[in-house]
Amino acid sequence: MKKVKKEKVIGPVVPVSYNRSILAAFEKQAKGKTCPLCNIKFSLASYRSHMNVCKVADDDDEIKVMASYTREEAILLRAGPEIVLGEENSGQEIPVNPKKKRRTGEEQLESTPNPPVMQAFDFDVPGPSTSSENLDPPSESSEVRSVEKEIKKSPVWENRRRSTRLAQNSQKSQSESQEAIVKKETATVLEVLASINNFETRIANSDRPTPYYVKCTVKILKKIISTMKSDGDFYADNFWLPSDIITFYRFVECLSDGAKCLLVRLFVRKPNWYHLEKLEQKYTEILNIRGAAVELMKWEFISDDSTLKTLNEALRISDITVLKNVAKKFKIDGNKNRQDLVQSLRKFALSQQSIFGGTGSVELAVLKSLKTELGTCIKIKDEMVDLFKCLFTLYCPVTTNSANVIDNPASTNVYQDLLYMMLSVENGSVEFPAPNPCPNIASFYKNRAMLMEYVTAKALESSLVLQMSNGDHDIALDLAIDAKEFLDQMPLEQKKYYESLEIHERKFTSIWVHTRCCGHATSVLEKQKKYGMAVEWQKDLLITNKDVQSCCLDSRGMWWDRMLLNLDSHLKEKTECAKMIQIALTDSSILEKELLSIQDRALKLKEMPPDFRPPLNIGTPMKRVITARTISKSLGDGRVNRFVFRDEEKEEDVECSVEEAARRWYIENDEFTTGVHDEGATWHTLFGLLFYDIIFCTDAVMASVWHSEVQDCPSDLSNTLYLKRKEKFEERFEWLKDADQETIEDNIRRIWGMKQNETNRECSWKQFQSGIEDCVSIFQCIPRPAMLSIFRRLAENYRNSRSGFPDLTLWNPEKKTVAVIEVKGPGDRLSTKQRLWLSFFADNGIKAEVCHVEAQNSRLLV
Repeated sequence: MKKVKKEKVIGPVVPVSYNRSILAAFEKQAKGKTCPLCNIKFSLASYRSHMNVCKVADDDDEIKVMASYTREEAILLRAGPEIVLGEENSGQEIPVNPKKKRRTGEEQLESTPNPPVMQAFDFDVPGPSTSSENLDPPSESSEVRSVEKEIKKSPVWENRRRSTRLAQNSQKSQSESQEAIVKKETATVLEVLASINNFETRIANSDRPTPYYVKCTVKILKKIISTMKSDGDFYADNFWLPSDIITFYRFVECLSDGAKCLLVRLFVRKPNWYHLEKLEQKYTEILNIRGAAVELMKWEFISDDSTLKTLNEALRISDITVLKNVAKKFKIDGNKNRQDLVQSLRKFALSQQSIFGGTGSVELAVLKSLKTELGTCIKIKDEMVDLFKCLFTLYCPVTTNSANVIDNPASTNVYQDLLYMMLSVENGSVEFPAPNPCPNIASFYKNRAMLMEYVTAKALESSLVLQMSNGDHDIALDLAIDAKEFLDQMPLEQKKYYESLEIHERKFTSIWVHTRCCGHATSVLEKQKKYGMAVEWQKDLLITNKDVQSCCLDSRGMWWDRMLLNLDSHLKEKTECAKMIQIALTDSSILEKELLSIQDRALKLKEMPPDFRPPLNIGTPMKRVITARTISKSLGDGRVNRFVFRDEEKEEDVECSVEEAARRWYIENDEFTTGVHDEGATWHTLFGLLFYDIIFCTDAVMASVWHSEVQDCPSDLSNTLYLKRKEKFEERFEWLKDADQETIEDNIRRIWGMKQNETNRECSWKQFQSGIEDCVSIFQCIPRPAMLSIFRRLAENYRNSRSGFPDLTLWNPEKKTVAVIEVKGPGDRLSTKQRLWLSFFADNGIKAEVCHVEAQNSRLLV
């Protein structure tokens, strides 16, 4: 028999009473509750947490608190005395805590007959409660409502609390006795030096080696605070802040070896958040990295993830696994790459609204989930980064110069490079021309503020260059505007002091770096095609702002050239361009290469006055056109012409550069037997060998140009090389003019033998495959007058002539002939500095040519 399904009878909907409705709940939440201690109204959600921390003011006349308890203690007090079962006196009432009286230094217990039992609290103590009635105090007698309130406790609870307090006090006294020596709030430089000496003694007697980066960092600190400056003073207590000195002391004296290692590792890396687990996997030499992190947080060197409070920071350090787990939690599609997942989570956090209409709670929920998935994260504090940058900058301003990142993009971490160079010098794998140990130190910072301004300026420039390389031009321009505002607000006395410094010292100051940042702004504006604004910035740097005209002398010619290009080609303001050209020609800081470019533009401009006379007179270089085989197929790397030559020994075609193709052609078809693709390294090496003791002089007179053991050249090499050594240079030129060939060759061999293992800015030892004999053979081929002229141009104007040498240097030891060749592939053009050197070589009797290599297609594929 088939069962008949009963229909569900739906009766009338009974209305919910108002007290049980959602509106009543919201009204109760909004009504809140007033704290009986501070008389401030709080919402129900925050009332209990407030009561846990609320305290009565010391001068409150309305209430006197006899005792305070934690939440757990209050719960136990509400529960009342313990009930003991199975005892003879189980039916008797357990007496409350008796009063105490002190007699002759001992505690005596005195029983009080019929003590009053407290029935309820007069204030709301947070605790578990199922209804609001439990919080309302019952009626009390007048004695209970007295102003002074006294809370009675059971003897069992009092004894338990007393034993816990005694144990805590004992543990606290032990920890205080252990930390009494190191827990200092102030220190002096002398105490820091004593700690460094103790550290060096300890690691010298230790069987376990200390990582090089820790030893080098301590070495830097020791040199900074113990080396006398040029004015006879030290970087002592009056230079640093008290917080700086105690930081130095804690770093050396208080931190364990593992904590020191972790701190230095975090410093040399980018100041970002890092996963502690990944750091533990990467730096295996730190045995207890978690303990080291706790130690660094204790001494306030680093921050934990409690300060990670922005969603963007958390997303930036999250890997793909973390992002997918969080996306899955919020039901977001996780089958995406990392960049798309970051965008999805950010969009979800900002688009989703909570029930109260805001997005903050959703964003916090995403952030909380990310932090949970990430685990423990740490970050070195910004003030610690700045302080250690100050130390490294004082130790070697040449190596830590932010201009190194611009000149060599591969050098992204100058502080790590400095530590590695110090290690190389210590173990003898690298030698530098600087004195070792170096007795000098950078002495051009009058106070800590000047030093910190320079460090901040370097960080700003590095960030600006990074934003430019990433294509974030708006952010880069904002940073440049910050630099411009800093220059405008700099006190006049400070500007005058910077102007009084020598050029090789001035380039390590904040005014120099911020001026260079303004130069970067013109490049940003040109990329944004805002040529009018770029011209305004360039006019301010070159004409209007007189305070910065003694800065960035290497760049002023380039700024003039770019401004004239903008006026002539982009803005079509020919008359204004002609006017600016006449002003530019009066600027003595313009280098010859930019001066030649300005001259070329002036000769093409009809608006120039008819009596204009070009300041430079250079000839047209000789040209030669040759052909070389190329691969006809593109291999996908963007190179149009891939040259090859035939290796007869291996009987195969080998790919080569266009310079190598030209070199082989000249060896096979011209009178030369030896040739190198050096771009001037051969000539610089000869210059360094013949003038080594002058260029790399380390006498007391040259003390201001040597700051550290890791310098590969004096700091004034590009600025005042000749001016500071003019007398010695002239004596050497006279000696070279009259000395016989054998004497000069012996001198070259002597310097080569002494310095061939040294790394310096001038000598390229590996450029000569046969060693010293190749070097001597090319020297024998160079006419003496031509050699003196070339080296004089290098010495007197090193900044202008250090680059632009032709690509190839060819010579024939038998015929005593030498030539320089500038090689150009299809579509290449000569630069102004290349034109200048070709003309100079030709004017001094040395064969100089421009070799244009044309492509001859081949079907052979390597």
